[in-house]
Amino acid sequence: MRTSLAVAAAMVAIVSAPPAFTQDHLLGRDTAQARLAAAAAERRHALDAVDHLLARPEAARAASSVGVDIAAVRATVPSLGDAELADLSARAAALETDPVAGLDHDIKLLLEIFLIVAIVILVLRAID
Repeated sequence: MRTSLAVAAAMVAIVSAPPAFTQDHLLGRDTAQARLAAAAAERRHALDAVDHLLARPEAARAASSVGVDIAAVRATVPSLGDAELADLSARAAALETDPVAGLDHDIKLLLEIFLIVAIVILVLRAID
Protein backbone atom coordinates (compact mmCIF):
# COMPACT_ATOMS: atom_id res chain seq x y z
CA MET A 1 0.00 0.00 0.00
CA ARG A 2 2.84 2.38 0.84
CA THR A 3 4.54 1.58 -2.45
CA SER A 4 1.46 2.37 -4.47
CA LEU A 5 0.96 5.58 -2.50
CA ALA A 6 4.59 6.63 -3.23
CA VAL A 7 4.18 5.80 -6.93
CA ALA A 8 0.96 7.80 -7.08
CA ALA A 9 2.64 10.80 -5.41
CA ALA A 10 5.53 10.61 -7.87
CA MET A 11 3.13 10.46 -10.81
CA VAL A 12 1.26 13.52 -9.52
CA ALA A 13 4.55 15.42 -9.12
CA ILE A 14 5.65 14.54 -12.65
CA VAL A 15 2.30 15.43 -14.22
CA SER A 16 1.93 18.70 -12.31
CA ALA A 17 5.50 19.91 -13.01
CA PRO A 18 5.72 22.71 -15.57
CA PRO A 19 7.12 21.60 -18.93
CA ALA A 20 10.79 22.36 -19.57
CA PHE A 21 11.59 23.74 -22.97
CA THR A 22 14.98 23.59 -24.62
CA GLN A 23 14.87 27.35 -25.16
CA ASP A 24 15.08 27.79 -21.39
CA HIS A 25 18.46 26.06 -21.31
CA LEU A 26 20.14 27.33 -24.47
CA LEU A 27 21.95 30.59 -24.96
CA GLY A 28 20.17 32.93 -27.34
CA ARG A 29 21.82 33.83 -30.63
CA ASP A 30 22.04 37.54 -29.76
CA THR A 31 23.52 36.80 -26.35
CA ALA A 32 26.09 34.42 -27.84
CA GLN A 33 27.10 36.94 -30.50
CA ALA A 34 27.39 39.71 -27.90
CA ARG A 35 29.62 37.54 -25.70
CA LEU A 36 31.80 36.56 -28.67
CA ALA A 37 32.13 40.20 -29.72
CA ALA A 38 33.07 41.21 -26.17
CA ALA A 39 35.69 38.45 -25.97
CA ALA A 40 37.13 39.48 -29.35
CA ALA A 41 37.29 43.13 -28.27
CA GLU A 42 38.98 42.17 -25.01
CA ARG A 43 41.56 40.08 -26.88
CA ARG A 44 42.18 42.92 -29.36
CA HIS A 45 42.72 45.33 -26.44
CA ALA A 46 45.16 42.91 -24.79
CA LEU A 47 47.05 42.41 -28.06
CA ASP A 48 47.33 46.17 -28.53
CA ALA A 49 48.61 46.69 -24.98
CA VAL A 50 51.32 44.03 -25.31
CA ASP A 51 52.32 45.19 -28.80
CA HIS A 52 52.51 48.81 -27.59
CA LEU A 53 54.92 47.74 -24.86
CA LEU A 54 57.03 45.64 -27.24
CA ALA A 55 57.21 48.49 -29.74
CA ARG A 56 59.04 50.71 -27.26
CA PRO A 57 62.79 51.23 -27.72
CA GLU A 58 63.43 49.97 -24.18
CA ALA A 59 61.93 46.61 -25.14
CA ALA A 60 64.15 46.39 -28.21
CA ARG A 61 67.24 47.18 -26.13
CA ALA A 62 66.27 44.65 -23.45
CA ALA A 63 65.61 41.96 -26.06
CA SER A 64 68.88 42.57 -27.88
CA SER A 65 70.80 42.46 -24.61
CA VAL A 66 69.68 38.85 -24.12
CA GLY A 67 70.03 37.92 -27.81
CA VAL A 68 66.33 37.83 -28.73
CA ASP A 69 64.87 39.25 -31.93
CA ILE A 70 62.07 41.62 -30.85
CA ALA A 71 60.36 41.32 -34.24
CA ALA A 72 60.06 37.55 -33.77
CA VAL A 73 58.61 38.08 -30.31
CA ARG A 74 56.06 40.58 -31.61
CA ALA A 75 55.10 38.17 -34.41
CA THR A 76 54.36 35.33 -31.97
CA VAL A 77 52.22 37.35 -29.54
CA PRO A 78 48.95 36.74 -31.46
CA SER A 79 49.42 32.97 -31.09
CA LEU A 80 49.20 33.17 -27.30
CA GLY A 81 46.16 31.83 -25.52
CA ASP A 82 43.58 34.16 -24.01
CA ALA A 83 44.74 33.59 -20.42
CA GLU A 84 48.42 34.14 -21.31
CA LEU A 85 47.60 37.24 -23.29
CA ALA A 86 45.44 38.66 -20.49
CA ASP A 87 48.28 38.06 -18.00
CA LEU A 88 50.84 39.80 -20.22
CA SER A 89 48.44 42.66 -20.86
CA ALA A 90 47.97 43.17 -17.13
CA ARG A 91 51.73 43.14 -16.62
CA ALA A 92 52.21 45.64 -19.46
CA ALA A 93 49.65 47.94 -17.87
CA ALA A 94 51.43 47.60 -14.53
CA LEU A 95 54.72 48.64 -16.11
CA GLU A 96 53.05 51.76 -17.46
CA THR A 97 51.44 52.83 -14.19
CA ASP A 98 53.30 51.19 -11.29
CA PRO A 99 56.45 53.09 -10.30
CA VAL A 100 57.75 50.07 -8.41
CA ALA A 101 57.54 47.88 -11.49
CA GLY A 102 59.77 50.12 -13.54
CA LEU A 103 61.38 53.50 -12.99
CA ASP A 104 60.45 56.33 -15.27
CA HIS A 105 63.29 57.64 -17.45
CA ASP A 106 63.19 61.06 -15.75
CA ILE A 107 63.44 59.49 -12.30
CA LYS A 108 66.41 57.40 -13.43
CA LEU A 109 68.10 60.51 -14.78
CA LEU A 110 67.53 62.42 -11.53
CA LEU A 111 68.91 59.52 -9.50
CA GLU A 112 72.00 59.37 -11.71
CA ILE A 113 72.56 63.13 -11.35
CA PHE A 114 72.11 62.89 -7.58
CA LEU A 115 74.57 60.01 -7.43
CA ILE A 116 77.14 61.96 -9.47
CA VAL A 117 76.74 65.04 -7.26
CA ALA A 118 77.10 62.90 -4.13
CA ILE A 119 80.29 61.32 -5.52
CA VAL A 120 81.71 64.75 -6.38
CA ILE A 121 80.96 66.04 -2.86
CA LEU A 122 82.59 62.98 -1.28
CA VAL A 123 85.67 63.35 -3.49
CA LEU A 124 85.98 67.07 -2.65
CA ARG A 125 85.76 66.34 1.09
CA ALA A 126 88.34 63.59 0.79
CA ILE A 127 90.76 65.93 -0.97
CA ASP A 128 90.45 68.69 1.66
